[in-house]
Amino acid sequence: MLGLLIQFFVYTSTAQNFSKIDSIINAEIQLKNIAGGVAYVYHNNQLVFNKAFGYANLADQTLMEVNSIFRIASQTKAIVSIAFLQLVEQEKIGLDEPIEKYIPSFSKQKVAIIEADSFKLVSRNRSITIRDLLTHQSGVSSPDEYPKFNSLFVKYQLNQPLNQGYLTLSEEVEQIAKMPLIHQPGERFSYGLSTNVIGRLIEIVSGMTLDAYLSKNIFTPLNMLDTYFYLPKEKQNRLVKVYAKYSKDSLTEIDPKIYPVNYPLQKKGQYFSAIGGLVSTTHDYGSFLQCLLQKGKMKSGKQLIGETILNEFWSNQLGEKTFIFGGVKSLNNFGLGVGLTTKAGQIINNASEGSFFRGGAFNTAYMVDRKRNLITIFCFQRAPFVLPPLLSKLEKTTIQIIDNASSY
Repeated sequence: MLGLLIQFFVYTSTAQNFSKIDSIINAEIQLKNIAGGVAYVYHNNQLVFNKAFGYANLADQTLMEVNSIFRIASQTKAIVSIAFLQLVEQEKIGLDEPIEKYIPSFSKQKVAIIEADSFKLVSRNRSITIRDLLTHQSGVSSPDEYPKFNSLFVKYQLNQPLNQGYLTLSEEVEQIAKMPLIHQPGERFSYGLSTNVIGRLIEIVSGMTLDAYLSKNIFTPLNMLDTYFYLPKEKQNRLVKVYAKYSKDSLTEIDPKIYPVNYPLQKKGQYFSAIGGLVSTTHDYGSFLQCLLQKGKMKSGKQLIGETILNEFWSNQLGEKTFIFGGVKSLNNFGLGVGLTTKAGQIINNASEGSFFRGGAFNTAYMVDRKRNLITIFCFQRAPFVLPPLLSKLEKTTIQIIDNASSY
């Protein structure tokens, strides 16, 4: 931690003045919209800003630290996607292969169509491919995206928050294979459980559990020492509390009996959620993104993943179709596991066209602007997912600071 604090003081003494970031985050704390958070900015191959704000735990007044640990939720997907693409690069599995080649139970899957007050099952037009899963076009979705199909998710026991109903990823994926698809493969983008199937494919192809594979092939090579599915006991006190705002004057800690936010504290868990089960720090996640920004090259000089496959990772995979989240069409498009800034989408935060990004359900977000050689990570722990305007504002403000400093 001392090293990180020293970096903060050294790097913020440059021409870049991040006081606007301080003001924005501190104002949100004063408004009781957040308890605290951590900001991380990496530019031109150095960490230029890494600062903690407010509290990690309001009840006992524990201050937020730059090494505080956050539930990164859907930011897990980028890590899992890169891990899977390592196997593609090694030619152990192909992006356009049918899923039933590896998980035969998917061969019998049907597609559900709403008809009057019930569902009619029809045959698939084609098999789900691995690419469909990575781009969320498989038809494997979620009740949040398709509330009209909620009864189906309940019937197949795929409606539980944070997927706590299964002992292993294998068990859950077999249940996903039993449930009818919500639409034909490749028909549209629909967010949901597809990445859990990718996680299971990693296990099948590698012969390792998902956590073991990620530890060996992502976390250890990148020195990500604080990234886990389940926190060891000695690090559990660094996990930030999750808050909701039920009144305008206060934040309330989420009751884990009502919503299971304490999943990272479970003992010897064997269910590894590829869609959102990881916890991490801004420093760890920054190490992962730095490697991608350097076209897959690690600080050791070795390649974590090759540039050729990365060019697919951050290239539009949807064609003219739209990235949709929560039923709302986005201005941006989508790669192999990450959102991609389009020309139209630049209005959101001024990121360069082709930048890649993702947020997490507990209000964390990252953005990698490859043209500016810039990474931003902003982490809060708030429920529900209500802070995208704040996260975009922080990204936009950071870009303005970087651009203004570069003009001198």
